[in-house]
Amino acid sequence: MKRKFINQTGDSNKFWTIEQFDKKYLVHWGKLGTEGRSNEKDFPTIDECSKEIKRLIKEKIAKGYSETSDLGNIPDKQISQYKPMNEEVFWEIIGSFNWKKTGDDDAVLRPALKKLVAMTVDDIKQFAEILAEKLYELDGLAHASNIGPDSYKGEDQFFSVDYFLYVRCCVIANGKDYYYHVLNTPTDMPKEIDFEALLYLAGDAYNKKLKTEGEFINTKLSFETFSNAEKWK
Repeated sequence: MKRKFINQTGDSNKFWTIEQFDKKYLVHWGKLGTEGRSNEKDFPTIDECSKEIKRLIKEKIAKGYSETSDLGNIPDKQISQYKPMNEEVFWEIIGSFNWKKTGDDDAVLRPALKKLVAMTVDDIKQFAEILAEKLYELDGLAHASNIGPDSYKGEDQFFSVDYFLYVRCCVIANGKDYYYHVLNTPTDMPKEIDFEALLYLAGDAYNKKLKTEGEFINTKLSFETFSNAEKWK
């Protein structure tokens, strides 16, 4: 008997079916409304094939799939109501980072990049403005003095302005609650950890949206170290 499943959670709108034929199974999958793709796999015994089917079904259910009796009568997925970029949406984008892919920055940022590219060019620009503002607010002597061995130690000591910028990115990448905690408690700045990749997220989305290369979004506030002169007094 063919088992049929759909997944319309989050950004997904997919189907997946599986059917056993003695010692082999046939799977069929794809986006709802399309023909999709199919594949089959043979096993030494019928029992081994059945066990693998049960495992795959359990795996799909864990990923948000639910079983259905009729793939031909699936309601269209409702499109989420559009929300223009603001601080709330900004933190939702930040919250979509896939930290299970830590070590591969592109993979960590991929869900956020996908969400940004789906928005308008003005939304992407506004994301860059909000990011610059958050980085600017963290730019100051108190925060620079609490990043571990590379902390600011005075004008006569070496201090990496770029590294401090990347540490500030790390604060934002860890979400709204952590950001506002660190903003008010500079001693809890990250120590010996940074996330430079966040700097390029808006630009990558902008270029992907416009199918351009190397275009840069200019923001009203500068996020470069020492820009917030008031906090460096």
